[in-house]
Amino acid sequence: MNSADRESDYYKQTSHTFIPRYNGPDKSQMDDSQTEIYNSIIASRPRTGISGPFGPWLSIPKIAGPAQQLGQACRYGTSLSFRESELVILLTGAKHKSHTEFDIHVGEALKAGITMQLIESIPRDDKFSTKTVQQNVVPFCDNDRETQIVLFAAEILETSTVSGDRYSAAKNILENDRVLVEITSIIGYYTFCAYTLNVFQIPSKKL
Repeated sequence: MNSADRESDYYKQTSHTFIPRYNGPDKSQMDDSQTEIYNSIIASRPRTGISGPFGPWLSIPKIAGPAQQLGQACRYGTSLSFRESELVILLTGAKHKSHTEFDIHVGEALKAGITMQLIESIPRDDKFSTKTVQQNVVPFCDNDRETQIVLFAAEILETSTVSGDRYSAAKNILENDRVLVEITSIIGYYTFCAYTLNVFQIPSKKL
């Protein structure tokens, strides 16, 4: 058992007991388009398979297909490190009261080197604000780059935009606008995930 697995034992999930409202189409009843996307998801996610928001999305192949591609791009195709991406995702789940999204990504965050202390410092639900993120989370950030990513993400999540000062501060440390596009895109995609998980009450799997 590695250190991430040991730390995850101390995290108390809040969504694994949810009763799903809709899990998506049954595999035996899928049409050809749904089956093709299903097989593609299984191939790209052998460990997790059809979990999280993918079940409901499969009911609409024209949504599920692009959503899968966008997810892969936002998760694996940016210049952000695994740790930086997971911080942005956890902040997104926290703000949108998506306990499933947060639970799912605790394990991923631990694997990325984020400590349980930092994870537990993230303000959740109605406690979330840029101010509380700055007070609680920033002290655990590794460096100025991580701090600016966290604050940029928090301000988007709280206000749906960022101030000129926040934009300039982030760009100064991150060095170009492209990284800001990446952060914004990750937040947008995982907001879509959070809404899907919340509406259909999809539970997380045990860590």
